[in-house]
Amino acid sequence: MDNHAERKLQRAHLLDLRNSLNDRSEREVLVQRHVADWLLQAEVHSVGFYFPIRGEPDLRSVLAQWLMQGAGRIASMPVMTFSEQGAVLEFHAWTVDSPTQAGAYGIPIPAHSRIVRPECLLIPCVGFDAQRFRLGYGGGYFDRTLAQAGTRPITVGIAFDATRVESISPQPHDVQLDVIITDEGLH
Repeated sequence: MDNHAERKLQRAHLLDLRNSLNDRSEREVLVQRHVADWLLQAEVHSVGFYFPIRGEPDLRSVLAQWLMQGAGRIASMPVMTFSEQGAVLEFHAWTVDSPTQAGAYGIPIPAHSRIVRPECLLIPCVGFDAQRFRLGYGGGYFDRTLAQAGTRPITVGIAFDATRVESISPQPHDVQLDVIITDEGLH
């Protein structure tokens, strides 16, 4: 079986696993707590994160609280744009009361906001390995975005510990993350 087919099967298995966690609510609270703790010590002022889909941990309340804890902080969400290299992500400012509209794949995005350059990206992981490589949905949006970034932001994968695998068999285009945060803590 080729690597693409293996990853597709691995992705399907991990999505099923993530969506069938018995104690999912409790695990999500732990992820949120670990992310909040990490943000407090990270000394970043601009964070890009994601709108939760397909069972991803929801960090909106964490980012809302983080915004209230310090003046000058900026949170942002990805908006898909297109370049010669393919679809990449721009990050648009987000607040709790930001109006949203449907973006690519129907995922909500800020309707009217400015483009920002995050110092840190909280990136959802379908799965991850001990070397801090992530398995996403297979579109390569974060990898392409990071490859084109002038100054690379701090990259933080967000996952449930149950989705850790021995290896995702990283490809040359896969970007190793700086940190992974799960319900079990930092990796």
